[in-house]
Amino acid sequence: MNRLSILSTSLLLLLCGLAHAEPNGRDIMLKVDAVDDSRDTKMLSTMVIERGNQKLVRRMENWTKQYGDDLKDERTLVRFVEPADVYGTAYLTWSYDDPAREDDMWVFLPAESLVRRISGGGKKGSFMRSDLANEDIEDRGVDDDTHRLLGSETLNGAECFVIESVPRPELKKDTNYSKRVQYIHKDVYLPVRVEYYDKRGKLLKTATHGGFEQIGGIWTITKSLFETPSRKTRTLFQRSEIVYDQGLDGTLFLQSNLKR
Repeated sequence: MNRLSILSTSLLLLLCGLAHAEPNGRDIMLKVDAVDDSRDTKMLSTMVIERGNQKLVRRMENWTKQYGDDLKDERTLVRFVEPADVYGTAYLTWSYDDPAREDDMWVFLPAESLVRRISGGGKKGSFMRSDLANEDIEDRGVDDDTHRLLGSETLNGAECFVIESVPRPELKKDTNYSKRVQYIHKDVYLPVRVEYYDKRGKLLKTATHGGFEQIGGIWTITKSLFETPSRKTRTLFQRSEIVYDQGLDGTLFLQSNLKR
């Protein structure tokens, strides 16, 4: 074999090796972020919160719209419609893909006719007494964390990438979590399970996601179960009547319109 043939064979083997190499953690999370390529979303959702013998049911309407040149910024409005004691309560979030820019969040409390800004440590608080924190309803940018591929595992019958996601140092002060370990379905690139670890590195809570449906050509999670073992509480989160790309009016997501 001449020298040119040897070089050609070596190059071919190298290219084949690269083609079959596993992506790194950030590559995988970029694919997760790209699954929902809609410009806007409308849905109904229900939270069933179980705390000991107490069960709370809360229903809400949700609207989301993408912003920015690359549609990576996101605005979300959540307005509660049931039960009567929380009717009209609304959360508005403006999430930015740029990790250097802090996300904005406001809550409207109809009983006080007051719009209150939630920032810093306030985002660590419980979202409407559920197992979700306020920060969990924000859209987290891929580069808000560093991502490491830990390997692969079969979970609930699905082959998953296992990704460790650690907040960037400058963002650690405003989160409950020291890290999240995410099990990403290799076929649809959606999380099957997320483990949330507290600042001491102990497991704080888990989220199990399912009910995967392709709606308008977009793979979508329709059911999630959040559990906090130390408190023996759990929250079932169900999504329905999901519609993508309706052309939602941007004024819906203005802080000045929260009281409407």
